[in-house]
Amino acid sequence: MAKVQGPLMSMQASGTFANSLTFGTWKGRPVCRQRVDPSNPQSAGQEAARNKLRLTAIAQAFCNLTTTKRSGETLTDKNELISLSPSGQAWNGFLVKSIIGVAGANYATIQAAWDGLTGGNKTTWNTAAGALSPPIPAVAQTTAGGGSTTALTAGQAYYFLQYGLYFAGAAAAAPVAGTPPTYA
Repeated sequence: MAKVQGPLMSMQASGTFANSLTFGTWKGRPVCRQRVDPSNPQSAGQEAARNKLRLTAIAQAFCNLTTTKRSGETLTDKNELISLSPSGQAWNGFLVKSIIGVAGANYATIQAAWDGLTGGNKTTWNTAAGALSPPIPAVAQTTAGGGSTTALTAGQAYYFLQYGLYFAGAAAAAPVAGTPPTYA
């Protein structure tokens, strides 16, 4: 994005010129950019990406709002992620990367592990997610065309968060099937 000073022979400009250039401010600086018509494709791939981001938003919100720590830890999840994040990368972006992975590889691994849980293990994770402060909610999901589909359970979101912490290096081991970590 180009930075401009005195665009269009004025000291300030905003709006679109000739359906091609858009003037405005970004972080307090005057800028000029190419005009783009936004689109919302709602393709299967786009909706799958949005579903992954909805899940990571829930994980980020929990890490940001909780003041409790996992058993045996001295830092909250957020503070651990801050200390582990590569230089120049925000903790929440690092968490998103850890949960989704390159080309969705981590997400697929976590989903396969969740699908492999048997018996009352999923119920145990759902109960644990509801007992947290703040509780982790279910995560709405959509299909191609923007229609609703089965939501991810709260326990599934909690499981994804714990696996993401493992991939980030904040947890020593991957989550154990029927033993969600406790927070105090």
